[in-house]
Amino acid sequence: MAGRRPEFDKTCALDAAMRVFWKKGYVGASLADLTGAMGINKPSLYSSFGNKEALFILALHQYLEKHAKDRLTHLTAQNLTLKQRISGYLLATVRGQLGEGTPRGCYLAQGLSETAGEGLPKAAVQALKAADEKNMQQLVDFFRGDLECQRLGLDQQAEKAALYLITLLHGTASLSRSGRCGGELEGILEFALRGLGVD
Repeated sequence: MAGRRPEFDKTCALDAAMRVFWKKGYVGASLADLTGAMGINKPSLYSSFGNKEALFILALHQYLEKHAKDRLTHLTAQNLTLKQRISGYLLATVRGQLGEGTPRGCYLAQGLSETAGEGLPKAAVQALKAADEKNMQQLVDFFRGDLECQRLGLDQQAEKAALYLITLLHGTASLSRSGRCGGELEGILEFALRGLGVD
């Protein structure tokens, strides 16, 4: 029909919103920022994605699926040593935080840092904490189930080992946002492996 606006690509629009939240956080991202990046107006945002809170949660899941999920596969790669596998996971995560084609840092870490304030709605806080807990549990399961981890006794300290890696990566996410270069961040990973007793 002549004059009818073409339908926008919801996947591309969600990806654009994800990048805005990734860069500015929930509180810092205005509706104008979001609609401008997504190429839609406010009524289209509300009708297609719900409110800002719902959009943030959808964008979080988009981030986890597109940018975080595959990093865990390094831990279970075949024919590699434990050191190579953990190193591959850490390197992939840090390189993803350095902002080549994406904002710097980590969407999840950025969101979690906002949960201490009062600007995040309850459902957004719950979604962020659920994602963080899932990430933690996946690492705990790895340390408990991996044969090399068991030989090193890391299965007996699986929760501490998992939290150790999460703490490290939240730190590198913050440092990457502050402008630290890749060489600096990648350079500390060897120390992290030594801290785990993996060499």
